[in-house]
Amino acid sequence: MIILVVSVSCIAALLALYLFWRIRFGYPLASNPRVLVYHKITRFEFGGTWVPPSRFVSQLDALLKEGFRFVDEETFLQTLEGMRKGSDREVLLTFDDGYRELLDAAVPALEERGIPALIFLVSSFVGRENVWELFWPGRRFKHMSWDEILDLQGRGFTFGSHTCTHRDLTRIPLDAVRDELIRSKGELEERLGSHVRCLSYPFGRTDTRITREVARTGYRAAFSMYPLLSNSTIDPFNLRREGVYVIDTIATLRNKLGSGIFFWIEDLKGRTINRVAVLTPILKGDHRTNPQFLARK
Repeated sequence: MIILVVSVSCIAALLALYLFWRIRFGYPLASNPRVLVYHKITRFEFGGTWVPPSRFVSQLDALLKEGFRFVDEETFLQTLEGMRKGSDREVLLTFDDGYRELLDAAVPALEERGIPALIFLVSSFVGRENVWELFWPGRRFKHMSWDEILDLQGRGFTFGSHTCTHRDLTRIPLDAVRDELIRSKGELEERLGSHVRCLSYPFGRTDTRITREVARTGYRAAFSMYPLLSNSTIDPFNLRREGVYVIDTIATLRNKLGSGIFFWIEDLKGRTINRVAVLTPILKGDHRTNPQFLARK
């Protein structure tokens, strides 16, 4: 009897959770390309934002085998702006932070398969080690240098802004937000010799005052992670992405990109992980990544 009561209670709780999700978020549009975001493609580290190189390769191959088509930044923007018809079988691959390990662990696999990628750079940390993550025991990670970035640009990869110093924009004054947006865009465009069209919000965090500033600064699109919008709502300055983490397998990745029965579980899982990530800037302290701190380094 107890087992029956517990089972019924669990089923009822899951049903209630599903109904909440279906009403509040729901499924994405079938005409909209999906967007994946990776951070580190590397061997073991403490933390959750990494994926082993072998698993990354197997994920790429599985998606290609299942008929997904990877699109580049320009194709995605044309779809977003109504210049072409998109599909949920199309995927834009993005990388946040621009870590140097991508050169050895991800770039060869992408080039071998002809897969384009959009890499978001933290302009004040190019060629430097990051300081905004919680320092678990183990390694620190260095960002690509300008020479390495320009080499990748010449090989077809595109780049966007991840702000200047990777601060949580929702926790700083509006004038500091403007500075992060304008300076990072200007420096990247000067170095790259091309327009920077897309922005990725640090920690996936934004709000309406920030999205207005992003539009005014001249970006064509901005990516968060799991915005507090219905999944069918397309806001070009608060775009949804699916995070890929060390706990993800080919099966969970398939669920993230699909519209099947398990999509809602992956969506809620991703939203939970993203909400927990807000603890990083709170525990770390923004003083470690502000311009004055950088000037002393």
